[in-house]
Amino acid sequence: MSFFFGNGTAAHPNGGIIIGNGYSWTASTCGAAVSCNGGNGGILGNGGNGFNGGNGGAAGWFGNGGAGGAGVLGLNGGRGGDGGAGGLVTGNGGAGGTGAQSLEGHIRGGNGGSAGLYGNGGAGGAGGAAQTNGGPVPQGAKGGTGGRGGTGGLLNGNGGAGGAGGGGYGVGADGGVGGAGGNTGLVSLSGRAGAGGYGGVGTNGGDGGDGGDGGRLSLFAIGGSGGGGGDAARTSTTPVTGGKGGGGGDGGLWMGSGGSGGDGGYGGGDGGDGGDVGRLSILGAGGSGGRGGVGQNGLYGINGSIRNPDGTPSDTPNGTDGKPGGAGGSGGNGGNGSWFIGRGGDGGDSGAGGKGGDGGSGANQINIKDSDDPVKPGGDGGNGGAGGAGGQEGGDPGSGRYFFFTPSNGRWGASGAGGAGGAGGAGGLGQGTADDEFYTSGGNGGRGGNGGAGGAGGAATNTAFAGNGGAGGAGGAGGSGGFGGRTVVGTDYRYYGVGGVAGVAGNGGRGGDGGAGSSVSVSGIGGTGGAGGTGGAGGKGYSGVNGADGGTGGDGGDGGADGGAGRETGGYGGSGGQGGQGSVRDNPAGSRARNGDIGSAGDNGIPAPPTPGATSVASKATAAQLPSPQSTWNNFIGRLNYIFFNTSPAVLTSLSAGDGPNKPISVDVNAYSNNGYGVTYTVTTQPRYGTVTREANGSYTYQVNQALVKPGMTDSFVITAENGAGARLPGVLGDVQNLLHSWAVAVGLAQPDTSSTLISVTVTGDGFYGNTDNAKYWVKQSYGNCILMAGAMAVGQLRGSVELEPSEAEIVNYAKTTNSVINPGKVIYIDENSPDGANAPDTAALLNYRYGNEVHAEVQSYKITEGQQALRDLEANIARGNAAIVVINSQTVWAAVQCTTGDCAGSTDGIPDWTEPNHGVVVVAVDTANGIVYLNDSGNPIQGELVQDADGNWVKKYPYGEPVTIGAFMNAWQSTGFETIFVSKKV
Repeated sequence: MSFFFGNGTAAHPNGGIIIGNGYSWTASTCGAAVSCNGGNGGILGNGGNGFNGGNGGAAGWFGNGGAGGAGVLGLNGGRGGDGGAGGLVTGNGGAGGTGAQSLEGHIRGGNGGSAGLYGNGGAGGAGGAAQTNGGPVPQGAKGGTGGRGGTGGLLNGNGGAGGAGGGGYGVGADGGVGGAGGNTGLVSLSGRAGAGGYGGVGTNGGDGGDGGDGGRLSLFAIGGSGGGGGDAARTSTTPVTGGKGGGGGDGGLWMGSGGSGGDGGYGGGDGGDGGDVGRLSILGAGGSGGRGGVGQNGLYGINGSIRNPDGTPSDTPNGTDGKPGGAGGSGGNGGNGSWFIGRGGDGGDSGAGGKGGDGGSGANQINIKDSDDPVKPGGDGGNGGAGGAGGQEGGDPGSGRYFFFTPSNGRWGASGAGGAGGAGGAGGLGQGTADDEFYTSGGNGGRGGNGGAGGAGGAATNTAFAGNGGAGGAGGAGGSGGFGGRTVVGTDYRYYGVGGVAGVAGNGGRGGDGGAGSSVSVSGIGGTGGAGGTGGAGGKGYSGVNGADGGTGGDGGDGGADGGAGRETGGYGGSGGQGGQGSVRDNPAGSRARNGDIGSAGDNGIPAPPTPGATSVASKATAAQLPSPQSTWNNFIGRLNYIFFNTSPAVLTSLSAGDGPNKPISVDVNAYSNNGYGVTYTVTTQPRYGTVTREANGSYTYQVNQALVKPGMTDSFVITAENGAGARLPGVLGDVQNLLHSWAVAVGLAQPDTSSTLISVTVTGDGFYGNTDNAKYWVKQSYGNCILMAGAMAVGQLRGSVELEPSEAEIVNYAKTTNSVINPGKVIYIDENSPDGANAPDTAALLNYRYGNEVHAEVQSYKITEGQQALRDLEANIARGNAAIVVINSQTVWAAVQCTTGDCAGSTDGIPDWTEPNHGVVVVAVDTANGIVYLNDSGNPIQGELVQDADGNWVKKYPYGEPVTIGAFMNAWQSTGFETIFVSKKV
């Protein structure tokens, strides 16, 4: 009976000829020195998986092919096994196996299995990596080529995706070529060919694989997209190149569009060409050319040092400058469309220039002065490198026609945007001095490096749009002054000398100029200037030392030269840097210091970009769109293009720095319809921490909540553009048009009418949220009721009076007489000595029930990946004056506080638990500039400890609340999914 029915075994791998799956080999059944092919399935049955580079087994009539085994060195040349064929009637082909890793590479992945009449081809296996594990790289080392995708079903089904090229690791090893995508079936009625595999990463990136073609006799098929070129090394001492994008596959013989070309890889790789339609096509567009890859980042500067690797003194305290970024790659050409109902593919845009390398940081003078040599300043930071130039060669458009005579060509690819300038390096810490008769003044802080200039946008031609200028790099922060005259007194340090002068901040880099326009294309937009660096902090001494002013923001780049079709606006000037912190005087008799002022913002480029309240605006890039339909015939052709081959709209924005008392940010919007009809745009997702208003000139103004103007905040909103309104017909014709257009979008001929763009805005500030005066509401708990005491502290804070803060007895009694909202048949808190305390949802309910006339409490939790969002919400709430109760792991926080005193052993009692959410505290303030979170923690008595100050007065050891580093706080908080009770005052 097993001959007819039953699954295969190691002894007899094939399944029964009527019903049965082929045997799949494992490490325990396939010997280490042999390659094992998967067993074949029966009429009803799947093929088994191969092992050690063995091929997957084939299915019978109904079933899926088995996967090929991963390659092993010494067997079949390390090649991955091929996937098994799918069932003759229906079933998918098996995936190819991955090629083996080796020193020299060049080992292919297995090919995907083919389908029968109906089904999808299997994906090709990835090429084997060239990996020396840190050893020398053999000459010519290269990742293996990815396996070819399997062919789709003869009548229906998609081709399999090509396997990715293997990575090349180590200097000189290149990435492998991606595998070709599988074709659709020979006479496919419907299907999409497989995408080419991505090129492998390496010193030079590997080329992407070509997309699969529609079957030679297919009725309808979409060509596969070319695989993206592999990324080159992020930065290197000698220029390298990203891989070229794979070519798009051709569409079906009668109907279907060509596949889009793959994008060039990072490092200036060229985009691949779009695929053509089939030879007898009556409906289809050429594929779009791939976008050129972003240019390689410039090499970073080397940090300054005070010692050589052998320990001898070094004379290189200053950081070196970063190197310029590389040029962007060329765009691929668009494919040719049908001559009956067709459109040529768009040329691919050139790639943006690479980012300039960051300047190296100045060295910190960490050794205390102990000789007659002059006190040493901190090293200066290096300047950032200039951004690379945008690519100049957009791809050529493909040709297409309607009814053989009316041209319907694609758009030329645009020149690339300039790359961003590199950031200036930070200045180093000035040398500190000990207290004696000779050495009393600390060294000056090092100067921050200037940001690099943004790269220029590529120039327009008579066919290609201009690129925009790149953003300037941020200035480096000034170094802190060294301490002066430090002496040990008991267990503390005292300072009797003069603190070092704060280091000067670096200025932001100038934005790159937009590319020059042409007679038919407007110029590019100028790049935004870089932000000024933060001023250095004054050194610690007998008297305070002023912080340095923030660096000046970089000027915005100018709009490109007018070639006859109009000139775009210049870029916005960069924001001034934050002032450095003045040091606190160590002796009451010493003079006080002030913090540095915010640096001046850079000037806007020419012509001036939109600002709030402006009523005029320069010519927008929409002036360079395809001409609006004029004649009835052209209008008819335009609507056919919309129905069958629409291209989604696009939005590009540039943002101002956010200056002035309220720091409004202007958002200059450039919307592109991409289909010859008008484009509209609107905000579809509002910001969380502010408002966004549309101006008369089409720009937007973002205004952060007033409570966040001083500390600053990062926020975002979504703009959605739409390009279909002008093309839609009314009435019955409109219904027919919508039906056809929806079908075209569903099968991949056309793109949707809308596209959404996330706009991120950052309002710079001092980074201090909340009010440390609220530390006065701290009280110590007497029982296991921490979160209830946190609730009492929150109510007292919102009432604004320590005398009006609920007592421990009051809130405990309320909890003992208030029903739980999550535990049926139970009150919130049974007894002072019960082992189970209250929880966050019940505490929020208690506050709303017992104090609801005064406050409102609401519980918020987050995903484990949303920590930064949770922190921003926390910062925003306490900045507005709300109270925030967070649930944390107590041991993590208490250990962090105790270890700052040098006594980590006393941080916890018993065996600590570092993961359990077991404690509730109130967040008083968050100081992001210094990385500290201040808490009102009823469970840690250290917050109530008193110490003697320099004048012998008894003062609180932690007057601003329990101080915890942000890292320790976030680690403790994530144990609960960042569970928080936000408590606000009712108005």
